[in-house]
Amino acid sequence: MANRSVTDRKPRPDGAQINRMQGRWPDFRLTNGGNASISWVGPLRGFQQPYSIWVIWSFRTLGTPYVRLIDPPLKPREGARYEAIPHWMYCEDKPELSALCLFDPDGHEWEPTMLIADTTIPWAADWIKHYEFWHYDGIWRGKSVGPKSVAQSGT
Repeated sequence: MANRSVTDRKPRPDGAQINRMQGRWPDFRLTNGGNASISWVGPLRGFQQPYSIWVIWSFRTLGTPYVRLIDPPLKPREGARYEAIPHWMYCEDKPELSALCLFDPDGHEWEPTMLIADTTIPWAADWIKHYEFWHYDGIWRGKSVGPKSVAQSGT
């Protein structure tokens, strides 16, 4: 039997995503299992403090999962602007509600055949670790593609 590429495989159904999240991350609470998307709120522990994150995935459009910090909310370093925060997707109206940049969407690092519990949540935990270090000394140690921040991109 020939190996099929990722794009040949069927996307994971929402039920599979929900079941895996329950099994792997039992403290994550399903907040929406609606007609077009599913979402969870749950805790992740950084080095310095606990965080609460919100995860949403539109299984109808098969887009990429969206993750944001709820508590504490996303914030810049002391004396800096939001645009200087590395690896996040800037929401101009409410930057504290912006999504975390967890992978390169152009590099197809996440596909709908993958389980959010096995990819997105560990990536968010890793992002939080780098975010805390960045708050400490201003150096982003995580891997990156392109400009590290909105400020560096010139947009």
